[in-house]
Amino acid sequence: MSNGPAAFPFVVGCGRSGTTLLRAILDSHPDVAVPDEVSFVVRFARPHYALRYGWPRGYDPAAAAGLLLGNESFRRWGLPDDEARAALTGPPAPTSYAATVRRAYAAYAARAGKPRYADKTPMHVLHLRRLGRMFPEARFVHLVRDGRDVAASYRSVAWGPSGIDDAALLWRRRVSAGRRAGPRLGPGRYREVRYEDLVAEPERVVRELCAFLDLTWDDRVLSYHERAGEVIAATRFPAAHGRLAQPPTPGLRDWRRELSAAEVARFEAIAGRELEAAGYERAAPAAGPAGAVAAAGRVVADHARRGWTHARAGARVLAQRPAP
Repeated sequence: MSNGPAAFPFVVGCGRSGTTLLRAILDSHPDVAVPDEVSFVVRFARPHYALRYGWPRGYDPAAAAGLLLGNESFRRWGLPDDEARAALTGPPAPTSYAATVRRAYAAYAARAGKPRYADKTPMHVLHLRRLGRMFPEARFVHLVRDGRDVAASYRSVAWGPSGIDDAALLWRRRVSAGRRAGPRLGPGRYREVRYEDLVAEPERVVRELCAFLDLTWDDRVLSYHERAGEVIAATRFPAAHGRLAQPPTPGLRDWRRELSAAEVARFEAIAGRELEAAGYERAAPAAGPAGAVAAAGRVVADHARRGWTHARAGARVLAQRPAP
């Protein structure tokens, strides 16, 4: 174990890359509690909120607690308001927003009877530098999965990118953001894990992650599927995670069966360079079919021109859906 504060693990990556699987594995460790993903950590750290609540002149823990208590993702953790407010405000009162966030996760862990906590929020892969500054004890596990399997997986859910082009852009943006920012944090704070390795050799990969996160090995982490119902029920979209009830199983999804040749060509025309950089072979030559390359170029240019982001598109989709 390290001599400093306990490591604060962050599991990040593109959606549908196995981050919920890794959450279930870590949450099955007797020392770690991992809540469902959140929207508040980065959101309320932005200058807009700091200026609005006067934090540069003096941090207001009560105001910060009010923000978290009103946040939907925090409320899904199921902490009673009185208990959460007491944990978030002291005494002694926290003196920074980062300290308040630590209090929130610690309260969740304490309610689970565990001494440590971790975060599993895939989109945090876009904010590694900010989170690294906020939490010097943070350690990031970036889970990377073949983007073509990610695109196929998105078809099984009612949210996310609307087609193969959007899936390729989303995967490319998130994977490249993590692989660009993570190494700058150093090997002691950033670890990249391939989903395919996790399901093929779960004990080896998880043992290495436990060492990276200053966790002792415990066999219960590989029995996560025995309590899958508990983990699935705590997610925002339970129907999207039914396969957690199975032990680690390679090949549950295969883009070679599930995507057409035209779809593969379009995905690779948009994100082929990032596929190769992450260690995945293309199905087609780098140039790809001329039509697919030309179409992909138009998609990328159009999205850049419109300032499109998947976050905005996803927000519109979710806003139109009934509450789960």
